[in-house]
Amino acid sequence: MKKYICYYLLLAVSLLFTQSACEDGKDEFLSDFSTILYFRDSGAISMTLYKTGEKTNYRLAVVKAGSELGTTTSVSAKVMDDAELVAYNAAEGTNYKMIPADCYTIDTSDLNFGTSDLYKTVDVSISPESVENYLDENSTFVIPFELVNSPDSINAEKKYAFLHVVKVLTPTIGFENTGYIATEDITDNSGTVTIQQKVVMPINNQWNFDFVVEVDEDVLTQYNTDNAESLNMLTQGAYKIEAAAFTAGTNSATVNISIDKSKLSWGRQALPLRIKSISNENFEIDAASATCIVGVNYTVLRSSLNEINLSLDMLSSNATVEGDGTGLTGLFDGRASNKHWHGNYSGSVFDPVYGQYIDFHLNSAINHFAYNLWTRFENANGAPVSTDIYVGNDGSTWTKLGTATSTLTKGDEEYASGVFSSGTSFTYVRVAVTKSKAGNCLTGSYWNCGEMKIYGK
Repeated sequence: MKKYICYYLLLAVSLLFTQSACEDGKDEFLSDFSTILYFRDSGAISMTLYKTGEKTNYRLAVVKAGSELGTTTSVSAKVMDDAELVAYNAAEGTNYKMIPADCYTIDTSDLNFGTSDLYKTVDVSISPESVENYLDENSTFVIPFELVNSPDSINAEKKYAFLHVVKVLTPTIGFENTGYIATEDITDNSGTVTIQQKVVMPINNQWNFDFVVEVDEDVLTQYNTDNAESLNMLTQGAYKIEAAAFTAGTNSATVNISIDKSKLSWGRQALPLRIKSISNENFEIDAASATCIVGVNYTVLRSSLNEINLSLDMLSSNATVEGDGTGLTGLFDGRASNKHWHGNYSGSVFDPVYGQYIDFHLNSAINHFAYNLWTRFENANGAPVSTDIYVGNDGSTWTKLGTATSTLTKGDEEYASGVFSSGTSFTYVRVAVTKSKAGNCLTGSYWNCGEMKIYGK
């Protein structure tokens, strides 16, 4: 008996569920939208046009979707008229203005879908020069499209597409990387090395044209002034510059700099480049990326340097704290608790150029310098973050060779610098920490370390 009761109960529930499914209209919904059409990219489509002497082409895609993709159908992608655009603005709270019809052409508005067609396209060709005459900062100019006249359904939420021309620009070319560009160290003195820099444009290139790159020493002079640097020009006669042409289908071209290593002088030097001219009259040089500075560091392998033993009489500093650690002796008396050098932390000792520094007076002249540093044995709270290396021959006139950066996080942690080289030999080295984990050493903060070793050649 229980078996039959369960059977009838399940049958009743099944009938109730079937009735509910019919009443909610799902079958009717699927029938209504067996085929539905819409713009793949609907709403406002922002565009930047470039004045190249040719029209800008844009392709609108209309998609066929639904449960019966194998059917045939049709639809019109028409440009709205003024009255229709006014009505749309009123309904949607927009403020679109019509781009005049003489600014563009359309290949076809009437789209016919075959059984295998899942989408159709509308090709729009826009004249940047014509559109530019109508644009202003306070208006939103569009080519407004609407899908109409289909025997099947049109998605109401995706039936409009507005090609919104935001701005019209003259196309430009410029260096992909600007400012100072560090390159890999050169550590041997034979053969040649080639350094490449790219010149790029913001659009798909359809043309073949040349450009000229020249050396501009004023660019390097300004960089040195702005950044308190003392970079020298790359040795005259040691390099050759060749700029490859732009070719249709590529939006970048390469500048090759061939360097004869046998003609280089030691140390950091730079080649400041400027794009001088372009053979395509429709293009301009982008002022913001017209120049770059290619940095070259001609040095030696660190393994070739010799350790220079430290002694107290060769060391001096503007910031040593007595009684915290072992003073300057802490740089070479071993790595252990309370055996460290500590910079002044009262906020009263600082230098706006050199921060807190340690000077090394060498017994003999060298051209190449490197150092190892260990953080204070107990922690890395005062570990250096940014360190400038200066050299000279009298202890008062200094030339900056470069900057070392480090990310030390724990006590008794070692840092090994790169090699700093100079074409002029030197007998003094200043290790000037401008920033540490404790703060800005240019404005009164401090740094410390547990041990140092220096190397030279």
